[in-house]
Amino acid sequence: MSAFDLIAGVLLVASALAAVTLKNAVHAGLALVGNFLVLAMVYFALEAQFLGWIQIIVYAGAVMVLFLFVIMLLYDANADVGVDRLPWMRPVGAALAAVFFLALAYAFSGVGPVNPLADVKLAGGLPGPLGKLLYGLWLYIVLLIAVLLFAATVSAVVLVQPQTRKARVKPQVAERDRELEEVGK
Repeated sequence: MSAFDLIAGVLLVASALAAVTLKNAVHAGLALVGNFLVLAMVYFALEAQFLGWIQIIVYAGAVMVLFLFVIMLLYDANADVGVDRLPWMRPVGAALAAVFFLALAYAFSGVGPVNPLADVKLAGGLPGPLGKLLYGLWLYIVLLIAVLLFAATVSAVVLVQPQTRKARVKPQVAERDRELEEVGK
């Protein structure tokens, strides 16, 4: 293990922890940008230039601009962050996370040792050889990551939506409430 590996690993873990623990959402977003950039450097070190540039252009560039735009929009709307609006979803989320990690463990169990990957010629990280590797040997892992990203997107949309549903009130209760308001006037 080289010094670059150690430094990159420490920076990746530190920036990921900062992204999920910082109270200020803008600072957390910038920590995530740092994580993306360090990951791009790891790709470059592994001679996967295509993935490195995609990481910088797509994720550190376009996706993070979108994230920061949404964060700024939520700050402007004075969104309630941290309010547990769906408390019943915690056990459901924990169960789904357990199923996801079991599926991920199953997918990794079929891959075998990492050493045979050293024999794969990536040709500088070009899309053709990389596609054969990703969608051949690592297909289930890529699909599981896609499902995880989709679930995270749906969860984010659900959590930031304002409460639009009105509670169903029986007509008798609504009538009594109106009478009480009239008496109070």
